Amino acid sequence: MNNNNELESDAFSVAQKNNISMSLAKLLINRNVKKIPNFLNSKLKENISITEIMKLHNIEKSINFFEKVKLDKKIAIFSDYDVDGACSAAICKKLFLQLGIETSVYIPNRFNEGYGLNIKAIDKMLEFSSNILVLDCGSNNFEEQRYVHDKKGQIMVVDHHECDDFFERAIVINPKTPNDKSSLNDLCATGLIFLIFVYLKHKNLFSKSDILQYLDLVALATICDLVPLNSINRSLVKQGLKIINSENLNKGIQTLIKQAKIKQIISEYHLGYILGPRINAGGRMGESLLGFQLLSSENIHQALQYAQIIEGHNQNRQKIQSQIVSDIDLEESNNQNINFFYSEKWHIGIVGIIAGRLMRINNKPSFIMTTSNDFVVGSGRSLGEKNIGQLMMIAVDKGILIKGGGHAKACGFTLLKEKVNELKLFLNEETKDIEINNNKYYESLIDLNVVNEKLIRDLDLLSPFGQQNSEPIFKCSDLKISILKVFKEKHAKLVFSDNLGSSCEGMLFDTNITKLNNYLSNKSHFDCYFKVKKDSYSNNTVIHLEDIH
Repeated sequence: MNNNNELESDAFSVAQKNNISMSLAKLLINRNVKKIPNFLNSKLKENISITEIMKLHNIEKSINFFEKVKLDKKIAIFSDYDVDGACSAAICKKLFLQLGIETSVYIPNRFNEGYGLNIKAIDKMLEFSSNILVLDCGSNNFEEQRYVHDKKGQIMVVDHHECDDFFERAIVINPKTPNDKSSLNDLCATGLIFLIFVYLKHKNLFSKSDILQYLDLVALATICDLVPLNSINRSLVKQGLKIINSENLNKGIQTLIKQAKIKQIISEYHLGYILGPRINAGGRMGESLLGFQLLSSENIHQALQYAQIIEGHNQNRQKIQSQIVSDIDLEESNNQNINFFYSEKWHIGIVGIIAGRLMRINNKPSFIMTTSNDFVVGSGRSLGEKNIGQLMMIAVDKGILIKGGGHAKACGFTLLKEKVNELKLFLNEETKDIEINNNKYYESLIDLNVVNEKLIRDLDLLSPFGQQNSEPIFKCSDLKISILKVFKEKHAKLVFSDNLGSSCEGMLFDTNITKLNNYLSNKSHFDCYFKVKKDSYSNNTVIHLEDIH
């Protein structure tokens, strides 16, 4: 970070040149944003390049694939069971409906089939069509790819997970394959299939189709799959949110918003923390098709039925999740760089959420496992200090895992029970040199009187927030804090004030109220770390407290 004098000088220059506030200029400088007008405008035409799309390995083969699909008027789709898989499959279903192409979608059951392609699913799809499109998985399913070819079918895989090799007769479009020359490896599968359709429209194959209408689904998947918000992903989310907040949004998203009782303008927060978990709930609780059915629905009444079922699954998921979290003692991880926990009684659909929850608590790569049939299955989450998707592939090569893969910050894996301790030793060894930073980070030291509407407008320009463009955390020093009200025995409404007479209301969520009261009674002034929000009820600018010292 620049020293104060340099930062003030640079910020003044940036603010003048771009007609923005000093506060926003400082945030942009801290984030090393170079093309500021491009960043703030986030226009698709400035960030989507046909030339770059054409660098995707195998992209030209997609033309022949889809020419045959148009000729046959049939296609079978195999997709993953998460939000990215549901969104990418929904876009394809809706686009092919425009083109009069009959579509059958197969999404595997997480419990019975696990992750990725399997022979039973392929046989079922081949009964419907010899054209198989695989979304958000399949890159490493070498034998299954070969099997489709041996059965006289054609297979195209659109994926973004780590991949070292694939069957040469398969059309695998994945920016993470060794021969790919594009710079699109930060896209999720939905973003990738969207760009492939943009390319095919450019090649006049889908010339009459309206591709841009699906940006709401692209935005949802991009946020939920935790991919970096680089220039292209930022544009996709920014423009997708405009559609979500219009009257032309996806019917499934529309009903889910109503079901969740969201009254304010939809932001990336709602996509990642309210809508995404609900869409995932179906797959986690054993109904893998639900998310896809919701998002591909053309009928608002049918979509509402799906949304109601999903809401029930989500409530059940929350109860199970709370129980598992209460079972785990993080002190067992004190002398390790990872969280590593296994129990036969845990619900297989929740292990990924628990891994993410633990990772956010102590910033350590987290691996959670349970039993499925005769195997141990697990999920991992990390901040990206070590590419855990690659670690899984190494563990497969070493014979520790039966199968495994993913990307830098998320992975899935399967192993025999007798290999669990060997996996733990392997992961401890591979992560022994990473640095776990639990120091409280803040981006800007501010006075309480600047927590106002103007700062909210600056944050709106800086958004959407996500990976590599995180929501800013601010620090105010020497504040007085008092509790105004307690909600549900775990959320506290607070008032903050400084020695100059400025004050601001705020919230602290999911806290032990007794401990908070005791902590506040032992000191008179506190250093506060917080995010700044627009309160959806009062419309006031408020603080969401992250930490106090």
